[in-house]
Amino acid sequence: MYCMTCSICHPSLITDSADDYGILEEAPEHFSEPSSSTAQIALYPENGLWDQQQDLLEFEQPFWDEDCDLIYLVWEDETHLADVVSDVKMSWIRKLIRFTVLKPTERYGHMLCGWIAGRESEYMETLSEHEVLHSVTQLLRIFTGNPTITPRKLLRSQWFHEPYSCGSYTYVAKGCSGYDIDNLAEPLPLKGSDSKSLQVLFAGEATQRSFFSTVHGALLSGWREAERLISHYTPASGSFSSKL
Repeated sequence: MYCMTCSICHPSLITDSADDYGILEEAPEHFSEPSSSTAQIALYPENGLWDQQQDLLEFEQPFWDEDCDLIYLVWEDETHLADVVSDVKMSWIRKLIRFTVLKPTERYGHMLCGWIAGRESEYMETLSEHEVLHSVTQLLRIFTGNPTITPRKLLRSQWFHEPYSCGSYTYVAKGCSGYDIDNLAEPLPLKGSDSKSLQVLFAGEATQRSFFSTVHGALLSGWREAERLISHYTPASGSFSSKL
């Protein structure tokens, strides 16, 4: 393990987070010591890493009602049976489907959080902030009919191109199940190996069967792995008891 001081340490235990799931999916061949099973590697692309981005927009004055919490955008030619974004470069903005009004105003001011996911969000990351701000402004003007709407500032996430995450969070893809999530949570080396056990442990929402894609799922998975370590290093006659 390379530390921030450029020194090298050799820990006996490493716990990986959900962000590393994106790295494993991107280049599983680099994760070879201790090696994971073929079945475990195969799960990375199957389970799916969802790329969802947020665009934070700040306004001088709100154009929405005081009791408004969400703003959904629905195109007239849109159906739930077809992907209307056939040309990502030309129509990526159509995947920006909703805005959350950040509250309370006393804390956030007049701010909206826009949500965009999938390949369109990946493409959006390649654009400059000026291009994104222009497209979002035009989108809001089209839907409101108000040509004067002008956000004063934009701040966006770029999880897909972040080298230490390669995406935002996971989802259970078609054909997968909770058993696949359980398999991802198995520590390395796998059971039956002659190597020292519990060299690498996996935590994060991607490994939590009941609450994947959530912050509390990530928290629960961390508690799970902490308990695994405590149980492993606590003598059988110890007084430790699980509170999970």
